[in-house]
Order: sequence, then structure tokens, then C-alpha cells
Amino acid sequence: MLRNMSIRKRLMIILIMVYTITMVGAIAGGYYVLDRDAQLEAKEKTRLFATIMSANQTFMARNVRPEIMDLLPDSYLPEASVGIVMMSETAKIIEEDFPDYLFKIASPNPLNKTNRSDAFENSIISGFNNGDFEEWEGTVNKAGRHYYASAVPVVARKSCIWCHDTPEVANPEMVKKYGDDSGYGYEVGDIVGCRFVYVPMAAADKVTMKKLAGFAGGISLLFLFAMLVLDRIIISTLVKPIEGLVEVAEDISRGKMDREFEVKGNDEIKLLADAFNRMKVSLAKAMDILRK
Repeated sequence: MLRNMSIRKRLMIILIMVYTITMVGAIAGGYYVLDRDAQLEAKEKTRLFATIMSANQTFMARNVRPEIMDLLPDSYLPEASVGIVMMSETAKIIEEDFPDYLFKIASPNPLNKTNRSDAFENSIISGFNNGDFEEWEGTVNKAGRHYYASAVPVVARKSCIWCHDTPEVANPEMVKKYGDDSGYGYEVGDIVGCRFVYVPMAAADKVTMKKLAGFAGGISLLFLFAMLVLDRIIISTLVKPIEGLVEVAEDISRGKMDREFEVKGNDEIKLLADAFNRMKVSLAKAMDILRK
């Protein structure tokens, strides 16, 4: 197909093909880099969120719960003595300002049934139980939204057993509040769930696409400018000189032997013009000999 086209069209088509291949590679590479940056940013956010939760739990375990247990040993104050409750309540306060962020203590056997793990969370919890990983991070679609999530296992400690052994030994107020059919039978060392942090990727994805569109637009403008410049160069240095040679050759073929092949520059077309001029001289001599 290219053989039947003019040189100008051939070069334009070749440049368009190069542009297409370059754009595909540039967009794929650019998306990979920008998406990686967005995930790194989301990863930092999940770690910050999780660190805040852990710091609150640690403060409660070290400073608040011992005082509560000494002062009110028979009272049930989960917000001041149960780490999961404290973290969940803290998360609710944070989510008032960041409603798209999700924090969940998920378990297949939770005391509070709102913490029951879904299919995705169960797969991660099973992975921890099987020893597949010690920490987990990645992207997930949840309720139709794209999140970057992190998970760390929740291991039953000795301090947890007083609530999660059996309903008979648990605080009656807790059993009354949560029931006696879930959240019991824990043993020290069991991985009973995971602490999940979900950071929305929608805003980061939107920024990524905007940057990618700007990047692709910049490359497109650059190629458009290059095509226009190259087109002018092709016309002035290639097409017009060749058209001039063709015009002179046609005149000579009609007997106008006074025409000269003239080309500015010192490139291959100039060499071709010189060769044509020598051929014209030889042709003129041959015709003179024939006339004699």
C-alpha cells in the first residue's frame, strides 16, 4: 500500500504509526507510575489511620484500663476497658470528618455482630491463619467503591479471655448487650479476626487520570508540532526539488534542451540533478552525431 503513495504521505503515515505506538507505551507506562504513586500515598494514609488506632488502644491498655479495674472491678465499661470498642468508637469520630474512610475490626465470630467479616475479609483472615502473610495490603472493590486496604491480625490475648471465654464467665451486662451466640470460645494465641483500614482511591484515581490525560495531551501536541514541522521540511527539501526535476525532465523530453536540472543544497537530490545534467549533455552529443 505504501508503494503507491507519495513520499510525503508515506512519511506522514510512518510518523502516525510511531505516534500511536509511542502513545500506547507512554500511557501504559505513565499509568503504571502514577497508579503506583497513588497507591503509595494511600498506603501512608492507611498506616497513619492504623497507627492512631493502635496508639489509642495502647494508651487505654496501659493507663486507663488498670485504673478502671482497680476503682470499679465489677463494672462493665467497654469504652474504657475493651480495646476493640475503644478503637471502633475512635474510628467513628474520625469518620465524621473523613466519611469515606472505613475502619473495621472484622471477625467470623464477633461479639458485636456488626463486626462480622464479609467474604473478602474472611479470605484475608484465613490467609493469616494459614501463615500466608504477616501483614496484608492491597486494593479491593467494596460496595462498588475502590479502596486501598490494609489488614493486621487480631490475636486473642490473655486479657481478652475474660470477655470471650464462655457466656457463663463473661460480664452479665456484656452478655445482655451482645447475646450469647457469638463472640465466645476464644483461646489465647488464636487469630480471631483482623483490623482493616480502607482508604478510598476515588480521589487519587481521578487525579491519576487527569495527570495521564495531561501527559497524553502534551505528547500529542508535541507530535502534532513535529508532524507540521516535518511536513514543511519534506515539502521544501524533498517534494519541491523532485517536482522541479520532473518538470525539467518533461521539458527536455519535448525538445527544450536549454533547460538545466538545478537543485539547491548538496544532498542526494543534488547528486541526482548533476547526473541528469550529465545525461542531458551525453544525450545532446548523441543526437548531434545522429544528425551528422
